[in-house]
Amino acid sequence: MTRTRIDRRKDFEIFFNSSKTTFIEFRDNDKRAEKFQNFYKLNVCPGSRAGGTNKRVVEIFWGKRPFDTITEGRSWTALPEYGATLLFAMDDNGHVIISLYPAYTENRKPVETCITLHIWLDSSRLLDKSFLKNCWKHFMAYMEYTSLEGNPSKIHKLQVWYLRNFKFLVMDNKWTPTKISVFAKDVFKYVLTVGFSGFIFYIVTILNQPTKTKTEKLLEDGNRKLEIITTQLDKFTDSNSTIKTISITSDSIETKTKEILKAIERSRTK
Repeated sequence: MTRTRIDRRKDFEIFFNSSKTTFIEFRDNDKRAEKFQNFYKLNVCPGSRAGGTNKRVVEIFWGKRPFDTITEGRSWTALPEYGATLLFAMDDNGHVIISLYPAYTENRKPVETCITLHIWLDSSRLLDKSFLKNCWKHFMAYMEYTSLEGNPSKIHKLQVWYLRNFKFLVMDNKWTPTKISVFAKDVFKYVLTVGFSGFIFYIVTILNQPTKTKTEKLLEDGNRKLEIITTQLDKFTDSNSTIKTISITSDSIETKTKEILKAIERSRTK
């Protein structure tokens, strides 16, 4: 049965209403989340952090916290760090975009604005708890990798490498093609260009070569002419006693040639 926009919106509503319970459970069962809870505190906001009134948005994010201060004369300023965000947003057609935003400070930000985990996702996937758990794992790996208090393991680094190369990045508020798709496109273009060039070279070579029939005719004509010359030379030698006396012990081709020419010249003057 084909799902409609209404079906997708209903499923998102179910996710919307259960999201707080689900992600608080993920936090409580994840030992890595404890240190971030102490520094940042997890916020699960169905309806967005801006008042909670947007029925199309669910935000999960680690909060803002001061990590240092700057003293200027008698005044001082706190330097804040903002934690990572996992954002679920439903479009007009009921499909969902899932995005990851990094932790950052004013002077320390990743190149990407965010990573798009999924795009045009059917909202029925949000009812699958194992799927949401996987989103949580990406969220935690990204927090470990980008926050000041993070201590990413090799697994976390590999996860972030995967996300940055196999998922869409938003840079300067623009979606960019996945790095793996750009790489694959370049390889394909190279293979296609080299392969096509080789193919063209092969075709040109074949077209410029004589056909088998033409080659055979050239060989047959050449053999026929050689046979005629050899026959005539044999007849001439048999009828001329002078040529028969040419020494066959000489090793010099040049000498033999001169002797033959002299013998032929003498036979003509007789």
